[in-house]
Amino acid sequence: MGKAQRTKGHSFERLIAIKLRKLFPRARRHLEYHIGDANGIDIDNTGDFRIQCKRGKRYAPLTAIEEIQLDPIEGGIPVLITQADRKEILVALPLRYFLRLLKDAGHGEKK
Repeated sequence: MGKAQRTKGHSFERLIAIKLRKLFPRARRHLEYHIGDANGIDIDNTGDFRIQCKRGKRYAPLTAIEEIQLDPIEGGIPVLITQADRKEILVALPLRYFLRLLKDAGHGEKK
């Protein structure tokens, strides 16, 4: 990976951290020298969300989310945020977590 590609990726991580600060005021890029094991996480201080950011010429393959898949005992919601050149930012997460988020937001059948 060349310097330009690394710079593009780091800039994207900073952009995502800034956008997430509306919901997570302490969100920031995870840097190698930060304390704690990142387990592929690119953005720190986002609650239960384990965020992996990928920026490139094309959207990242969905298999990139495997970098942050955690043992169910450890918890956390794995999220892939990706952007291709001149394209909209997309977010991907496993269906079971999406359904849980919908339920937690009050969607679904009312009994």
